[in-house]
Amino acid sequence: MSCRHRLVAICLFLLYIITWAFSMSGVLNNRFWDKRYNLKRIQENDGAVEELELGFQETTKSYFSDVRYVYFLPHVIGAILWWNLYFLQLIPKIRRNYKKFHRMLGRFLMVVLLVQTITGFGLAATTKSHIVKLVSYILCCASIFCVAQAWRYAFWRDIPKHKHWAIRLVGYMQTIALQRFWIGMLIMSHSMGWDGLYPLLDDDSTNEEWIQMTEQMFDDSFVLSITTAFLFTEWYLAAEQGMTEPPADNRNNKGGGEEEKDQNDTSMRAEKEDEDEVVIDQVVDRAFNGGKGEAEKEGEMTTAQSDSGSREMH
Repeated sequence: MSCRHRLVAICLFLLYIITWAFSMSGVLNNRFWDKRYNLKRIQENDGAVEELELGFQETTKSYFSDVRYVYFLPHVIGAILWWNLYFLQLIPKIRRNYKKFHRMLGRFLMVVLLVQTITGFGLAATTKSHIVKLVSYILCCASIFCVAQAWRYAFWRDIPKHKHWAIRLVGYMQTIALQRFWIGMLIMSHSMGWDGLYPLLDDDSTNEEWIQMTEQMFDDSFVLSITTAFLFTEWYLAAEQGMTEPPADNRNNKGGGEEEKDQNDTSMRAEKEDEDEVVIDQVVDRAFNGGKGEAEKEGEMTTAQSDSGSREMH
């Protein structure tokens, strides 16, 4: 395993821990499948929470509304399945030694991801934040495109292209874990007194001001997460394709390595033109000889000459 692959594996493991610590463990402890329990719990805590916790409680409360809960419940179930199973597809030994398991799990995860994407689209459509709405739409479209491409190449057993789109899909889906990471970084920066991003609120600030600042943090974390996930995915794929390898030494070539490339392109174009001319000649020959090919025409001429020679001898 190369250093790049080790670094990626460590990052994915850390994001997995972040996802469990700041997201999945919370929804499981709060029994996300019990809507009444959560609404009652939030109502009882209305007077007990303050400052940033008040803003996050308002966001959590919106998930258990009648409009959003129908999307929230399957979205969380899909997230739990995806985040606990997807890494099995990345282990080379499993892919080589258990191919049937790899294929079946891959199909299952594709369906899970489609469900998660559709429900995520529904959550985005029902949110009040325009930033979260637009970022989620972009992520949903990108995920569906990657799923379609990965499934397409897997169907035709084009493994290199399937692997490319599967890795891209995994990279894009790290947006969810990175959102938890960035929201934590933004909260920490505000608590340490780093000015410039958000207003410094105190005990005299109203609840509306705290809620507004929390919502702004939530919006900014979405923008940071999708940007980071997309950039890191592109950089990793570029490295896998050799685009970060040491450059070829073409300093002594006047054309900087372009002359050889131009010669190859010229020869390929010449071969293509020759093939096109042969095809055109065949088409023209068939057109002027009543649909008969050149070889057939020559055969008829030879037969006619032999018949005339036989008549002269008689």
